[in-house]
Amino acid sequence: MDPSRMNVIATDILTKICSYFNQTYNFNVTYEIGNSKWLIRPVSNVDISELILDLEYLGLPTHGFLLAGADLSTAKQKLSGICIEKFLSGIFDARASLTLSHRRFSDDAPTVSIEVPGSTKNFKFVVQLCSWLTDLGSITDQILYNHPNQHSASDPEYKGWKKGFKIRFLVKSFLARNSFALQSKSIDIAKIEKSQSRVEQIPCYLRKLKTPSAVTIHTDQNSLELPAEVKNKIFFHYLHFCSLLGCPHAPMEEIRKMVNGSAKLISFFPRLSKGMEDGMMAKFNNIRSLHFPDKEIFSQQIQINSLMTDNELANFSGLRQGIAYLIADELKGKRHSGTMQGIIDKNLAEHLIVFSIGRGFDSPLLVVNGANGRAFICSSVSNKLNQTLIARQIKISDISVSIR
Repeated sequence: MDPSRMNVIATDILTKICSYFNQTYNFNVTYEIGNSKWLIRPVSNVDISELILDLEYLGLPTHGFLLAGADLSTAKQKLSGICIEKFLSGIFDARASLTLSHRRFSDDAPTVSIEVPGSTKNFKFVVQLCSWLTDLGSITDQILYNHPNQHSASDPEYKGWKKGFKIRFLVKSFLARNSFALQSKSIDIAKIEKSQSRVEQIPCYLRKLKTPSAVTIHTDQNSLELPAEVKNKIFFHYLHFCSLLGCPHAPMEEIRKMVNGSAKLISFFPRLSKGMEDGMMAKFNNIRSLHFPDKEIFSQQIQINSLMTDNELANFSGLRQGIAYLIADELKGKRHSGTMQGIIDKNLAEHLIVFSIGRGFDSPLLVVNGANGRAFICSSVSNKLNQTLIARQIKISDISVSIR
């Protein structure tokens, strides 16, 4: 957390880490810190064959990027006692982040986030690690999987979804069972522990899940960045991934209930896609030509107050957030700055241009602010065509939801 304590990290490596290598493998290491990486290397011309043998004994890769091929099943079977603690603390030291911006709701819910690059495609490792920690008594707060249904649930064309994996624990839950080898991280976690007042999560298998927002069928649903076990599949919740990937702690019955209601949770059209008028109009025309070729586009000016109170628009889940984006005085990227309700309440008398495919609202909508050129597309899961597409193109087998 504090760059000025870089010397503490260096001291940790020179004392603890070097000591581990000396005592266990009888060679020294050098280190380099920079460009957001800590590089620890054996000194030149040393024999690392014993280290390779240990990796083989634990069923771990002996070359390349370890996380890309790591399978923890053998290590979990063979390690015990203090060896488990040291093995896991090595993963925490290398991959756990204590960045202050990691919060579940607010500053009183600080988390430890174990981060695995999305480039590894290693969903199995993430589930195995989290499951192992759960076996040891740590309660997961949540997992973010490197998948468009988690990182781009509203916009089917958002390309920035490849944000990697994050296994998050509330700090007190993590500290109760785990620790860091590096003093520098121990100092940071002790500091942020004092700010936690939020209660801990209950164990995953006991959780009752609220109905989530619908997920949009993303253009990268079948991406080469996804391994076979999740490719072309739709997920409604992070615990849906855990369940399908075989975690014994997942709340299977809750996930089955969710999957049984999947007709209310899948959208073939953008739930909310924001941008400027020209780009959004091109997307809207593409939707019309693909799905509504026999219908014309109609437009009308509608007062914001009417948009907010029209019962026909009640199920357009992205409408309120989209309107706030159109009329906000300030934006942070494509997000409105300020409270959504406050922004809308100030502008209820203003008018926006609403485009529909055919008369009425049984299609996705394009909404434009003519004053600043901002626009968004939103849709309703309950629209007739969306429900028809779900019936035709979605295949369900137990908790697996896939695209035909």
